[in-house]
Amino acid sequence: MKLRSLQAFCAAVEEGSVSGAAQRMYLSQPSVSERLAELEREARVPLLKRSRRGVEPTEHGRLLYEQARRALDEVEGVEEVLHTLRGRRDSRLYVAASSTLGEHLFPAWLRGFREREPGVLPELFVGNTREVLSLVGRGTVAFGVIEGGEVRGAFESVPLLEDELVVVVAPGHPWVREGVEAGKLGSEPFISREKGSGTREVIERAVSEMGIVLDVRMELGSTGAIKEAIEAGLGFSLLSRETIRLEIEAGHLAVAEGFSIPRRFTMIRNPSAELNPTERKFFEYLLGLCRRDLSQRV
Repeated sequence: MKLRSLQAFCAAVEEGSVSGAAQRMYLSQPSVSERLAELEREARVPLLKRSRRGVEPTEHGRLLYEQARRALDEVEGVEEVLHTLRGRRDSRLYVAASSTLGEHLFPAWLRGFREREPGVLPELFVGNTREVLSLVGRGTVAFGVIEGGEVRGAFESVPLLEDELVVVVAPGHPWVREGVEAGKLGSEPFISREKGSGTREVIERAVSEMGIVLDVRMELGSTGAIKEAIEAGLGFSLLSRETIRLEIEAGHLAVAEGFSIPRRFTMIRNPSAELNPTERKFFEYLLGLCRRDLSQRV
């Protein structure tokens, strides 16, 4: 029997729904449903009655719930003791982020979090999506944020923010006045991120589905380097609107309207890695922050 299945079961009983349990545990609804199914397979009897109103325990489920709740309370008590013994580790924040997020969004997020938690000692790794997935997969960090919505491997994932990749050119480029259609993208030199970049994977997948062939003339390892190359007139690229606001305001770069690629930023977590109290608070802080941002955009 896995502890995570009991946690999902107790959350579903207490919340009265699978969706409520998913929200409480910061998991997707399919992840919670799989944990519940896993527990019922092991029990070999139905544990929950499902209806339009939600879920409630069966007779067998009520019996299991009483025992499981006591066991989970004892586990939480042990965890609290261990957290106390860890001392300064509890005030450390270990997190990884892909380049777009780490360079452009995380500084403000960390500043806001430290205003709430002044004693926090943040340690942020910034790399490409492949590197973040590797760190989280090995358990070096408990969670991270990557570009893209599709996550392969044994990760738990939660959608975080919607984003948009736009065509970025030098201010004097004809596309700024005329706009640009998908069919014209292959006619100009394209500046790409390096292999392993989440941005690159999103772009390659999108243009391939549309039958577009980009004329890749250069591969660079950071968004900053790409912006400098565009400003120097070496070509165009597809970058997040979040990363070019300052350059647009200063007149160093411009957006060619008419074509864009939607994408998503995703929070990923290693199911077997434990979050310390500070990491858990930051995890919840980020989710709340991004949900408020999304509601304001709507």
